[in-house]
Amino acid sequence: MLWPKFESEEVALNLAFTGTIKDDILERIDIAYYLTKFLIENYKTKLCQRYKITEEWMEQKLEKEQAENENIYEIMLEIGKKRGCILSGGKIDEEKTARILLDEFKNGRIGKITIECPKKN
Repeated sequence: MLWPKFESEEVALNLAFTGTIKDDILERIDIAYYLTKFLIENYKTKLCQRYKITEEWMEQKLEKEQAENENIYEIMLEIGKKRGCILSGGKIDEEKTARILLDEFKNGRIGKITIECPKKN
């Protein structure tokens, strides 16, 4: 069975966040990156509370003069560090970080989160 074409990339990502789309269709690390970005934009406080990151630290990362995707990626790696996803040599295990982030989101451990809101007319 083939996946239907999605209305938009946003719909596909929202389905991936909840585990509706299997990991072999979209890369888990990419999904976790976009989830991190979504949470920063919409639920920053909950994200900071769950992973014991200060909002000030996060704001400093987001204001760094580099591409936005690098800033968000650094925040995702910090989450991995906070959750103990460290390989030998101090490198962060991206795959384990992604798995933890997605599992904790799906199981409601980050908090009550709505990924889609009704559109206002």
